[in-house]
Amino acid sequence: MIRVISGSAGGLKLQTLDADSTKPTLDRVKEAAFSMLRDDIYGATVLDLFSGSGALGIEALSRGAKKCFFNDKSKACRDIIVKNLQHTNLYSLAEVSCADYAEIIASFKKRGIVFDLILIDPPYNSGFYTQTLELISKSHICADYCTVLCEHSAEDVLPDNIGDFYLYKTKKYGTVAVSIYRNEVD
Repeated sequence: MIRVISGSAGGLKLQTLDADSTKPTLDRVKEAAFSMLRDDIYGATVLDLFSGSGALGIEALSRGAKKCFFNDKSKACRDIIVKNLQHTNLYSLAEVSCADYAEIIASFKKRGIVFDLILIDPPYNSGFYTQTLELISKSHICADYCTVLCEHSAEDVLPDNIGDFYLYKTKKYGTVAVSIYRNEVD
């Protein structure tokens, strides 16, 4: 069982899907990652892509994000996200979708939604990081000074630059790493 670390829903336990396809973020990794993001959360519009249980986006909402858009292509994950949002009383600040990541990014572009913070936590060793960041960059769904957090295997080395993004910081926590990207602003 995982929990919300801090904020309005701090201490509440979240449900997870019992499947090999999801890997909930460890509390110590989540706490360290959100410490790195502390100045990027309050009042932010957040995208939690590849949401799984929704733990990362829920943590952002609990810490003061204005709104979070959750997406996972698994219907089972979508159902868990909805239950977790209801349990934490954060459902009114969320929008939950169940689509392929490229389709949902295109939908956000069409709707004119821009994000201050994007959380990317796809299945490890999937190769989604570079292509997802490139697609996000081309889609222009990022506000100026957008921050992107990528949770990945510590063995993965992500590029220094992807599209409009540059690698700001990477920290390793055992077998897990967190890389923070920021977009270049002219």
